Amino acid sequence: MAAHMQYNEPPKGIQELIHSLEEGEGRVWLQRFILLLLTLIALGLYHFDGVKNFSTVEAMDLAQLGRNLSEGRGFTTQLIRPLSLHLQSPRAVEQGVNPRQLITAAHPDISHPPLYPVALGVLFKVLPDRWVYGVESGPRRRPPAEVAVGCLNFIGFCGLAFVLFQVGRRWFELSIGVMAVVVFLGSKLNWDFAFSGLPTVWLGLLCVAVSVVALRIGGAADPDEDGRPRVVTFRYALWSAVLGALIGLGFLISYSFGFLVLPIGICVGWWAPAEARLRTVGCLLLAFLLLTAPWMTRNYLRSGLPMGIATLAPLSGTLGFVEDRLERSQNPELSRVRLTEVLAKVLSNSQSILANDVPRMFGNWFGAFLLVGLLLPMGDARMNRFRWLLLALLLALVLGQALIQTHLSTQSPFLNSENLLAWFVPLAGLYAAVVFRWALDTFDFPFPLARWMAMAVPLALCLMPFVISLLPPRQPVMSNPPYYLPVIRQLLGYLPPGAMVLSDMPAAVAWYGHLDSMPLTLRAGQDPKEDFYQIHDFQRPFNALLLTSITCDQLWHSKLMNDSDAVWGRFYMDYLLRQGNIPSGFPLKFAFGDRYPENGYLFVADRPYWRESRK
Repeated sequence: MAAHMQYNEPPKGIQELIHSLEEGEGRVWLQRFILLLLTLIALGLYHFDGVKNFSTVEAMDLAQLGRNLSEGRGFTTQLIRPLSLHLQSPRAVEQGVNPRQLITAAHPDISHPPLYPVALGVLFKVLPDRWVYGVESGPRRRPPAEVAVGCLNFIGFCGLAFVLFQVGRRWFELSIGVMAVVVFLGSKLNWDFAFSGLPTVWLGLLCVAVSVVALRIGGAADPDEDGRPRVVTFRYALWSAVLGALIGLGFLISYSFGFLVLPIGICVGWWAPAEARLRTVGCLLLAFLLLTAPWMTRNYLRSGLPMGIATLAPLSGTLGFVEDRLERSQNPELSRVRLTEVLAKVLSNSQSILANDVPRMFGNWFGAFLLVGLLLPMGDARMNRFRWLLLALLLALVLGQALIQTHLSTQSPFLNSENLLAWFVPLAGLYAAVVFRWALDTFDFPFPLARWMAMAVPLALCLMPFVISLLPPRQPVMSNPPYYLPVIRQLLGYLPPGAMVLSDMPAAVAWYGHLDSMPLTLRAGQDPKEDFYQIHDFQRPFNALLLTSITCDQLWHSKLMNDSDAVWGRFYMDYLLRQGNIPSGFPLKFAFGDRYPENGYLFVADRPYWRESRK
């Protein structure tokens, strides 16, 4: 009877599905789905506990530029720097324009490149007004416009993770691509940059793209099996032009991206055949200049400098222009800064960057594999090119960051637009994953599970700092101090449209208050060249003065008492100690509140607008 028994075969489709999930193409898609699911879970937890409102000057400044573009006001800014007035006034006179129009009318911006503000302008243009101009509904809510900017940058964040995975998978193997993405997603600093309002993630994506194209040019120089070159000279020129265009795009997002021209040009020129080197480097530079020349010409016609105020960044932080003195100067004596002072700044900053920023740029210990791998020559020619490219990029970015660092790096360490190493981290993580996998391959594991654990446990340890940061208790959403939005909106909301505000946080006034603002002048009634009254009496009157903890949280003896630039800190302290005293002759006589600053904010105006609003 058993001979005649029939057995039903399992459905063939299920067998193929199980085989696909274990060994076939479905395994890859399952891994991608799990990685995507983990990313979405991390995104939800980070949004619940990690995201804050804009906390950097650059983010607010770029956002208000984008909003002005969306309103049809052109590339103008509501953050009017005294240095910008100084640079643009002579050019305005040469062109027959009254220099007072630079402060009374829409002020052209010469501080930032155009591409990222234009992208924000397009975003704000397509969003409904309730998002662009809406306010947070509670102390644990962010402004809707900042949420939209974060979503835009998160697209670049996901694109960067996808490109890392594809490059790791195609150049090496699937596990290296997965490791590179896990390390990238497991760094809290990368998430902070993605939602900071800064264009850092897009610059990181361009940095990876530039490196991929450069290594492609280097790989094309390798002979084939017959010993002949793989490509002709024309294709070298074409790829070099693409490379120059990519660097040019990055330059139009951040001027600092132009530092990549030197290391990339040296590497591709070195790798190219002897007969194609000059053409390769020439096409790279030509494409870069063709893309960037129109904007640099615009800046030169307005300020006499190809990158506007950013051209003077190497002078900021020297002995002659400490902290933010340069951008607050109405008549800076630029010629007094010596080359030795700039060199001293570069050496001092380089020492700090190499000792602190480079070891900590990953946010975890995985960067140790990068530092070790950069010192070890690889047997594979492609890996050696990768290694030399990373060394060249690291050196250029360290020196570039040391050269351009200003007070912005002090106000917000790591999370600022001057942190050039943040662009380098994704690419460096890919190389570190290769070195980590190479180190694993040198061991003989007794069983497959041991090898898997040797890979999974270190990666889990890398993720621990980020995971711990997401655990309760929940952190406040507001970046306070000093940017406590309810008070900022309350005080600035009393002022009429078109008001002019002098403040120690002018970017917040421009972005949150939608008002023209200016950084604190260096003097008030002391120096005719650097004086509050030179602007108030002869160019445009100020309607209000807003001082925060940025001004009052300073060293008492060495700063507030003895520093001639700390006039506004002494103004703040005098108001407190003398219970509401405002110096006689000062044009802004009406202070908000009953003799004490409102939540630490000293708000003084030319009229009691808050009383008039109650009538």
